[in-house]
Amino acid sequence: MKQVHVRRHAPKHATGNLTEEGKKLAVQFKKKLGTYDLIISSNKPRAIETAELLTGLKPLIDKRVGTPPFTPEQEQKLHELGVNHPFGIAGVILDNPQYRIMIKPQGESLAQLIKETLEKLPQNGSALIISHDGVMVTAERILKDKQLDKAEKTFKPLMGFKVHEDGTIEDLE
Repeated sequence: MKQVHVRRHAPKHATGNLTEEGKKLAVQFKKKLGTYDLIISSNKPRAIETAELLTGLKPLIDKRVGTPPFTPEQEQKLHELGVNHPFGIAGVILDNPQYRIMIKPQGESLAQLIKETLEKLPQNGSALIISHDGVMVTAERILKDKQLDKAEKTFKPLMGFKVHEDGTIEDLE
């Protein structure tokens, strides 16, 4: 059965680049993963580097996997508030109507990319998409036909979800 794995990038600094610990975790995590027919990443350096560390290959870059065009000030505020929110940055985004409006199109784009990727894969093929927490939570809610009024989860670094060709979705460890 075809499947698409969507995972959050490895741990990062406030600057947006992977920490040394994040790099080490990604290299260790690689041992748990199989091979993929297709690897896709957002254009953020932390996502590209995570994809490369997990697979040893350069990913295809697709803006539909990335974050909304938050200003640096908005990103800083999201990170500050996300530290204390039970669902991290994703929770802050979906709790705030202004951010929710910004994340919805990005989540819809990621959900569409997942569907397109499933169609492109060979029989029993798999793909890896490296994205970002808020976009992933939003896309998963869209794929499950859930309202975007709140977050009920967050994806820790390197965690995510898997979408099967029959539309079923399950969390990845």
